[in-house]
Amino acid sequence: MQYNLQGYLNSVQMSGRKHLLVEGKYDRQFFRIFLDTFISHIEVDIDTAENLSSTEIVGGNCQKVEKVAETISSKEYAARFVGFVDREYREFDLQEITDKLGCHNQISRLVWSRGHSIENYFFTHQIVKESLLDLCYTDCFDKAIVRFMNCFEDTIRIACALGLTGHQMRKSEVIRNSICSDLIHFEGTRLVFKINNWKELLVSRQQSESENIVYCFENWLNRLESINLETLQWLCDGHSGLFFVLDVYHRCVYTDTANSDNRKKEADKIYQAAKDIGKGTGLFHKLARCFNRNALDDRCIYPQEVLRLLEER
Repeated sequence: MQYNLQGYLNSVQMSGRKHLLVEGKYDRQFFRIFLDTFISHIEVDIDTAENLSSTEIVGGNCQKVEKVAETISSKEYAARFVGFVDREYREFDLQEITDKLGCHNQISRLVWSRGHSIENYFFTHQIVKESLLDLCYTDCFDKAIVRFMNCFEDTIRIACALGLTGHQMRKSEVIRNSICSDLIHFEGTRLVFKINNWKELLVSRQQSESENIVYCFENWLNRLESINLETLQWLCDGHSGLFFVLDVYHRCVYTDTANSDNRKKEADKIYQAAKDIGKGTGLFHKLARCFNRNALDDRCIYPQEVLRLLEER
């Protein structure tokens, strides 16, 4: 159902249930699993800003959620509402490459994600490893997962540099769509990103700023060399980061498949299984499930502020 701003406020006011407003469908999927795990006794409607259409709100889904949260915070029914948005690069010092917050940011009834976006909660050794092992069976999964975990930090670092390049150059979509597993290879256990091949690919797609994009990436990658994994986890563009994790694992399976005639077929199982969202078995769903298991055991950071606000009477 589509709402304008006032229509949505009216629906929250008249409802006897709690409402969590998020940006999109993946955030909704994440929080459905999360809330069912932690506060299943509370009835919560999870709404998405995709269903909000209003000329009063300028911007995308993030701005819609923030506008609703700001408007509703002074209402007598505010306790029925919580908003959750992607932090993106806000309150990161990109000059010093530091996290100025170091925690979730809460503004009245609004909570920012801990890192760039919802996917950043998944970027831990344990969550990624468990989820990839559960994704699908391949003939070489045992070797491939060992190879992947050996280069996990390199994976997040390169993904982070790609995301920051997209942000600085305002070419996030271009960069995201230019990355594939063919640009990845291994020197021993070390992950190597084929920068020259990437540049050629960008040129072939008639990207006039190919030279500048590659230069910007190399600069970011160099600057990130001494940054610890925890900071990289939260700073990485979560959307493109998740795609890059998948590309690297795809290349691990390809590399470790013994039968060279069967490599592509085995590796492509990874992409197919990851996309299998409709059956609730895709990579995002598995990551969200694994995240919740770890959160229950206090083995990872999770948005406790959302739970606390929803439990308020």
